Amino acid sequence: MKRFLFFTFLLFFTSISFGQNLTLSQVLSIRKLNIGNAEEYLTQRKWKFFGAKEPKDGYLGYLDFAYNVSTFDDKAESFLTLYYSNYSSSDNRILIQVVKEAKYNEYVNQIKAWGGKIIKSYVEDDRLYKIYQGSTMTYIVRTFTQDESIYSKKTVYDFLIMTNEDYAIFSLL
Repeated sequence: MKRFLFFTFLLFFTSISFGQNLTLSQVLSIRKLNIGNAEEYLTQRKWKFFGAKEPKDGYLGYLDFAYNVSTFDDKAESFLTLYYSNYSSSDNRILIQVVKEAKYNEYVNQIKAWGGKIIKSYVEDDRLYKIYQGSTMTYIVRTFTQDESIYSKKTVYDFLIMTNEDYAIFSLL
């Protein structure tokens, strides 16, 4: 019995260790990686590569990933897009989309713990926007609903993360 419990615990611990959603600290560290290292980091954590586009004509390129993807459709627990420049990883932006309210609360609480303050909030196109700014980073948090079927909706949370300098340029567009 002890051996069975040990192996059950080991299997559970292994699945948690190697297949996981990300903390906000991990998301920020991915933003700084080059695209090859970012892809390896995410796929080792059971994120599925969903596509890429190279930078072109002044636009950032991107890599798309999904976590805990359904085997029947492209629904997932989280999506992540790394926007990158060929010139510097400090120009990179990262977007993570989550559907679990607990993960949303974890991220918002972490932003606040790091000293992030709301500098702007508004509603546009049926979406709630809250923009938090810390000493070096800006977090654009977007909350909206999506129809899952005729009878149900789900709430979706996006976190677009960039440097304050990048936000100053981004907000002028």
